[in-house]
Amino acid sequence: MTGSFVTLEGIDGCGKSTVARKVSSILESEGVRVELTREPTDTWLGKAVKRSHQESVSPFTEVFLFMADRATHTDWVREKVSEGALVISDRYSDSTVAYQSASLHQEFGGSLEEHVDWLLELNRKIMMVPDLTILLDIDPETSLDRLRGRKELSKFEHLEYLGLVRDNYLMIAKGEARMTIIDATGPIDDVVAAVLARIKEKVF
Repeated sequence: MTGSFVTLEGIDGCGKSTVARKVSSILESEGVRVELTREPTDTWLGKAVKRSHQESVSPFTEVFLFMADRATHTDWVREKVSEGALVISDRYSDSTVAYQSASLHQEFGGSLEEHVDWLLELNRKIMMVPDLTILLDIDPETSLDRLRGRKELSKFEHLEYLGLVRDNYLMIAKGEARMTIIDATGPIDDVVAAVLARIKEKVF
């Protein structure tokens, strides 16, 4: 029996990690074998990615660190899917495309679209195409309102930047049949219910 691969995407503060945990827990209670994972991973490669967030490095450096982490992560995902598991990943390749194309645009200019296209092509070489990608969509203002409780915001968590990232996500979604957009501004239980319904519709 072959399993399935579902990814959850969205800008910071969209509730993605909470939704991933709640959805996984509900499906497991219903007898589904779920493997919950995330990017960056907890491997040494993923730790290198996280370290890059705290240092001044080129967006190109971050791109290839993310991709190195993803290459190894994808091997693990393929193995679990081949064993019949439903793998749910909190972020995957679309995050790199959405976030790093915004960084490349801010650093070097050029259109968002050209950076998105370049990163999509790069990632196709190493990624496993998800059976379903759910984009939890919120506006940057709502994102920052939700993040105000954090002691310190990351370099990604700023209004203009998050606006570019959201634009990139919506651009990607237009060209990818595997992607579905869910409004994540409502109560978390409503968002969880909508995500569960979509997974059951597309995967089972």
